Amino acid sequence: MAKTFHYLRVRVLCNATEDEDLLAEIMEELCGEDRVEYTESEGHHGNPLLMFEAELKSAKEHRELFRKLGPEAAEAVIAELDERMDDDNGIFLRFDKQAAVQGRWELARHGDVFMVSGKVETHPVDRKEAMLKARLFLQALFSEDKLD
Repeated sequence: MAKTFHYLRVRVLCNATEDEDLLAEIMEELCGEDRVEYTESEGHHGNPLLMFEAELKSAKEHRELFRKLGPEAAEAVIAELDERMDDDNGIFLRFDKQAAVQGRWELARHGDVFMVSGKVETHPVDRKEAMLKARLFLQALFSEDKLD
C-alpha cells in the first residue's frame, strides 16, 4: 500500500492552569513517548506555556495515530475532509482538548485543541486525489459498514 501522508504533526499547548503531566501522557500515548518534544514558551501576557509536539513520518505511525483516535474521529474527519484540506494537500484537524482528556476525540473549531496537521502525498499535487486518498486511508483502518 502506498504511503498516504508525507508527514503528520501533532501539537498541543499546555497553559499554566492545565495539568501538564496529563497532557504529556495523552501526547505520549498518541504518538509514542520517544517522539514527543517539549518546548517552553511564553504567552501574549507573559504567562508560561508548554508546547508538546511530535512529527510522525512513517505509514505505520500514521496508521497507529488514527487507530488511537478511533473510528468516530475517522468518521468525523471523512465527513469534513472538504473543509479540513487546502489546495496544497495540507490537512488540518483540531480535536477538542477537554473531550480528549475524557478519552473522546471530537473535531473542534476553537483554539483549545490537540492539533493534527500534515500533507497528503500526491504527485503532482491534486486536492481531489488527496481527499480520495485520505478518505480511503481512514476507511481502511476501520470496518467498512461503520464509515459509510
